[in-house]
Amino acid sequence: MTMQLNLGAFLTRQGISPARLVRATEGRLAPATVYGLASRPVQRIDLQTVGTVLNALSELTGSEVHFQDVLEALTEAGQQRRQDARSRIGAPHRQGRFQGSPEVVPEGEWSVTDQLGELRERNL
Repeated sequence: MTMQLNLGAFLTRQGISPARLVRATEGRLAPATVYGLASRPVQRIDLQTVGTVLNALSELTGSEVHFQDVLEALTEAGQQRRQDARSRIGAPHRQGRFQGSPEVVPEGEWSVTDQLGELRERNL
């Protein structure tokens, strides 16, 4: 059975916004970390981060929040959706060795320095 941390579902059930959780962590976690955890389920996470989130959630809810409260089992359908999404993304490190072009760019045709110079002139 595959498990995943689903902080977003827990926050929704408790009526807590990610912004409120960010404030409750009192700067111990970056807002991007909290919003990332709340926006999508994760499988790998730093235990110190989990502890900080659980402590903040316990303060917000007024009762102790345990790790299993934010975990959920991933069903067969959920596992299939995850596998389908990974195959659509096509991350080379997940599908085997990256297959690059065997063609070598000839020296002096358009160097990296030339490319950077052109990009700087575009006012991106």
